[in-house]
Amino acid sequence: MSEMQHIDHDRLYTDLQYRYDYVSGFIGFTKKDQDLIKQSGSVVAGLVPTIVDAVYDKLAKYDITWSHFAQDQEGLQIKDSKSRDVAQVTMGSEVITFRKTMLTKYLKKLVTAEWNISYLKYLDWVGHIHTTTPLKKSTINVEYIHCNALFGYVAAVVVGALQKSTEWDDDTRDDIVNAYNKFFWLQNDLFAKYYVKDRVLTDKEKVAVAEEKEMQINEVRRELRSESLLNAVVGVGAGAVLGAVAFKYLGSSK
Repeated sequence: MSEMQHIDHDRLYTDLQYRYDYVSGFIGFTKKDQDLIKQSGSVVAGLVPTIVDAVYDKLAKYDITWSHFAQDQEGLQIKDSKSRDVAQVTMGSEVITFRKTMLTKYLKKLVTAEWNISYLKYLDWVGHIHTTTPLKKSTINVEYIHCNALFGYVAAVVVGALQKSTEWDDDTRDDIVNAYNKFFWLQNDLFAKYYVKDRVLTDKEKVAVAEEKEMQINEVRRELRSESLLNAVVGVGAGAVLGAVAFKYLGSSK
């Protein structure tokens, strides 16, 4: 039996890196898994448009999930009063285009980002923006039941596509699928932390966490704005290539 490791209970709720280290260590998400996810990038990047469309087709099947798109989003304020009527929100609406762009960035980051504190802050921000907090520009609040259901669906779509790939031998493909499964649980934890109140912070901790969170949010916003400018310059012509790859792996599943 190995020596028991001490975990500081309070730090799990105040220190992002510490929380990630604990959960990733418990799950067994290692540097090898990070490298395997990057290795899959050549395949997954081509699947992104089809995955994104599949996700929003799924969200459109239920009024309770689609209704969130008639509200201001983090990074987008709805100015047209008609767009606040959920019956008027379509796949061509500005808000859906915006949300699809954000999901596209998320999936591309997954296979290209360096696993450092900056990327952890981004993953944490993704969970944070779905809840109502004073630090957000929008007041949208997506209940956890819908986030959890969507994670299950996204994981199934991504894993299903990876399992069809012929780019790797069987063992490598199995390892890549396992790495993605671990990742989705890690991301799910960074959603759950904003919904499940396992511990009440002290007033001093609340102030410290709020200050750190505000700096974190501003950092992520700056990074996303920079990426948007870069994508506008280099993105021309990529659609045809990505579409061809997506058809190869997902065309028969629709």
